[in-house]
Amino acid sequence: MVDIEKYANIPHGDMPGDKICIGEDHVKKAEIILPLLEKEIDALKAQGQNKIVVCVCGGSGVGKSEIASLLSYMLPQKSYVLSGDNYPHRIPSENDAMREKVYADGGEEALRAYLGSQDEIDFTKVNEIAKAFKAGEKTISLKRMGRTPDELWWDDVDFSDTEVLFIEWTHGNSDHLTEVDIPILLNSTPEETLAHRKARNRDGAVDSPFVMMVLRLEQDMLVAQAHKAKIIVSKAGEILSFDEFKKIMM
Repeated sequence: MVDIEKYANIPHGDMPGDKICIGEDHVKKAEIILPLLEKEIDALKAQGQNKIVVCVCGGSGVGKSEIASLLSYMLPQKSYVLSGDNYPHRIPSENDAMREKVYADGGEEALRAYLGSQDEIDFTKVNEIAKAFKAGEKTISLKRMGRTPDELWWDDVDFSDTEVLFIEWTHGNSDHLTEVDIPILLNSTPEETLAHRKARNRDGAVDSPFVMMVLRLEQDMLVAQAHKAKIIVSKAGEILSFDEFKKIMM
């Protein structure tokens, strides 16, 4: 029996207003991932790398925030959880409007090209942050993005003793990110992620046809990037090889 209360108030990602709801399945997945992650970290440390960047990626609502928070809490090394959702070029409502405009002007293929692109997301800034972390900078300025134009600011964060930087983000395994050392993929279908989004009630109209299309296109991106993942975890909490992952997704 998992003691959920033990994890009720642990630190989590830095997205303003984001709510995490840790359940028994999150804890079990984190416990399965942890020894594999520690093995990857130890291998990098043996090569002389003291600052390590880990991404926890997957579809919207798959449990990235919860599992990244748990792994950060469970690791013996001091770590920090950065939410990639702070780094689009536009606040959520404006980005949603841009997605709809791109689709209206160019259809599904234009939307596919926009989602997770450098036009949508400031990958340059995230790479700069990760490089500064690896270079040992003690204080790094991090972006905070809420859901309105006046909810956008920067905080100086002390990284002097931090050894592991977690990035929890749908796009954490993107080719545009150059500094990730250990990509972890949490796999799920668009239907499974939609059910979780509804439970979190994070966005309005989560079951709209347009949102379902976005989830499907994001899933396509995740599948295309999956070959880079060091650790792949199924929705059921099983560790998958890349070949096993491909069979499931077929």
